[in-house]
Amino acid sequence: MAHLEIRPDVLRSALESIPDDTPFLMLNLLRFREKAHYDAESSELSGREAYALYGKHAREYLTRIGAEVVVMGAAHGTVIGPAEEDWHTVMFVRYPSIAAFVAMANDPEYARIAVHREAALEDSRLIPVVA
Repeated sequence: MAHLEIRPDVLRSALESIPDDTPFLMLNLLRFREKAHYDAESSELSGREAYALYGKHAREYLTRIGAEVVVMGAAHGTVIGPAEEDWHTVMFVRYPSIAAFVAMANDPEYARIAVHREAALEDSRLIPVVA
């Protein structure tokens, strides 16, 4: 089963457990589609190419809200865990606050950018981390 949408109950829990003024990291685990799907239609773009489009615009957006990608790299297998939890890319994004992340997730401008993310991904995980 693919996981591409925010779980509101877990986001509410993060809002309650991460203090408002606390920067945090969002761990992103990403598995790309072979071909991107826009509105359930195949595209000539690969999933990776569609994610690169998302990344270009998302990084500009992140800069404006005081967030940044701090680590992004290719994953090389799942050493401990189910075989189906095999990821292509792992990324950490640092956000200035959980409120900044929620505002981004609810912003129509970001939603227009996120179309490429949704088209690109076969499966994903987002896990908030306070270091």
